[in-house]
Formats: sequence, structure tokens, C-alpha cells
Amino acid sequence: MNWPKPPVQMKGKNAGLGPSHLDYVGKHKEMSSKAVDLELFWQEKRRLAFKVNAHVFNPSESIVGHKLIDLVLSEKIQVADKNVIDLGCGCGVVGLCAIIKKAKKVLFTDINSHIEGIQKHPLYRGCDEWQVQNSLVDVPDLSYDTILVLPPGLVVEEGKQVDSDTFESGIFRPSNLISQIIADSGRVLKPGGQLVIWLRVPLASFHTFIELLSVAAEFFDISSAELLAYGIESLICFDHEKSMMGRWMYKAQKGGVANDGIWLMLSLTKTLKVS
Repeated sequence: MNWPKPPVQMKGKNAGLGPSHLDYVGKHKEMSSKAVDLELFWQEKRRLAFKVNAHVFNPSESIVGHKLIDLVLSEKIQVADKNVIDLGCGCGVVGLCAIIKKAKKVLFTDINSHIEGIQKHPLYRGCDEWQVQNSLVDVPDLSYDTILVLPPGLVVEEGKQVDSDTFESGIFRPSNLISQIIADSGRVLKPGGQLVIWLRVPLASFHTFIELLSVAAEFFDISSAELLAYGIESLICFDHEKSMMGRWMYKAQKGGVANDGIWLMLSLTKTLKVS
């Protein structure tokens, strides 16, 4: 396993509103029920303050969110002088970290209209943009250098629809969303551009990862793909869970190996050929 705890904390009044007795969805419903002001600490130093609007996914306890923030702030993902997209930005904390690291421009974009207000953050510059859209449908071809995205980990049940203007859009996704993100990223990135994407690959359906790689191969150089972090979901979550009660609840809700998965923080480079 290569998923060490990142030196990231988010602090604030009511930062973690989700009682441990709630399941994952119930916990995030509670956590997104009202707006909260948070402070981001990295390597024990305060880096920025930000607001999470009501009905937007609250990242204060997000293991994958903290990992991506650490990768940006530690410069393992290079964003300086690059045009960057924070895709599925939510409260925008990842994009704000990219600004701190001297990104040339950041596009904050999400399907949830409650992200409105990011443009009022003190770090937001005149060159930056924010946009409500599905994936990257309205972004011009060959226009960005780097895309950072943490797709929702849960697939919505067939026949059900995700309410895009609630926290649900941050935890549920349609089954074809990741393929759409990969294809859209391949169109939007400049040749040599980088897509950093988190994938949860269920152990019971590992073949879906192979299918995603075949989609990615149309746009990206698979031979240069890099794993920035990886590990077994249950081991990562146990390692990050602070309380014994939380660990017990996680184990009870997960239901064994059949429901476990592999977490991959994957970096893909756009092929240099332009079709």
C-alpha cells in the first residue's frame, strides 16, 4: 500500500458534523446541511481559509481530498504557470491550493450550482473562472494543461437520478461518468497535458478498470501512466479513522471483502499527437 496519511487538516466550528453512528450517505447529508467556514492546515501551518456552502460536499473528512491537496501543495503535482481545471470543485479548496502554487489560471467547475461564491474568495484572481456544467461540456478543445478530479465513489442505482444541486452530486455518479470525464479531458487538454484522477475500483468488478484503460488509451499515453498513491480501501480507511467506534462502524457497513475496492490516484499524460 502506498497511501500514507497526508499532513492535512481542516479545522473550524462544526467542521465535522457527521455523527459516527450514521452511514456514509447520512453522515454527508448532515455535514452539508449548513454552510461552514474552514481553515486548511498543511504540515501544521495554516495555509488558507475557505467556505463550504450548504448543499455542497464537505471535504473536511475526505481522505482522497486531503491526499490531492497534499500532492498539489508538496508539488508532486506541478501546477506552476499552468492552466488548471478543478473539476468537481465543490468548495474549491483544491483549486485554491493550485493558485497558492502559482497556477497561471484556474477554472473551478462543478455540476452543483451551489458552488456560486468561489469568485469572492480573496485568492480568486481576475484570470480565474468558475462555471456550472456537466463534466467539461462547455470547455474549449486543447485549452488547459492540467485537470484535477476526484469523481464520486458511489454509482447511483439504475433508474435513480442524482440531484445535481445537493451533496449527492459529490458522492454519487452515473455509471458512465468516469468514461465521460476521461474523454472530455482528452479533448480539453493540450498535447502533453496531465489528468490526475482518483479511481475506486471494486474488487468484485475489477474488469471495469481494464475497460477504463481502453477508453483512456484513445487520448493518453498509457505507457507513461503514474500511480501517485494507491491502496486497498478498507486498509486506507482504517488507517485514517480516528476512533475505534468509527472503525467498527466502517467494518459493519462495508460487509466484507466482496464490497472492498482498490483506490488509485492516477496521473495520465495526453498524447502529443493531435488528431
